[in-house]
Amino acid sequence: MRTPEAMVEFFAERIGLMYYHLPLMYGGDASGVDTLLYYYHDAWAYLVERSGDWRAAYWKELEALDCGAMSFATRYTTDHPGASEEEVAAYVVKHWRVVSDELDVPIPHERLRAEFDEWGRERLK
Repeated sequence: MRTPEAMVEFFAERIGLMYYHLPLMYGGDASGVDTLLYYYHDAWAYLVERSGDWRAAYWKELEALDCGAMSFATRYTTDHPGASEEEVAAYVVKHWRVVSDELDVPIPHERLRAEFDEWGRERLK
């Protein structure tokens, strides 16, 4: 069985992979990226006993974008009906990063950047 610390690191790394690697590879489409990031943050917050903080950060960002009950992906596709999945996914990632930053999710940014650079793999900037 993994330790609670290892589980926290796991979810923080999964969030980071979505930010630095090809998010559509993980989510399939922009809505899938949005859904995965929602649940990765939810699980991380549960483990660190910050569920109320994460929901507040999430709803704060939704409110800032006038999403109402829409997700980030739905908001963008409503405003930009011809947008590509890559464009919508980039928008989703941008706004989930705001949530992560608000919560100080311990994403291993430097390690992920270095790994992707070392492997010569594509990543988001």
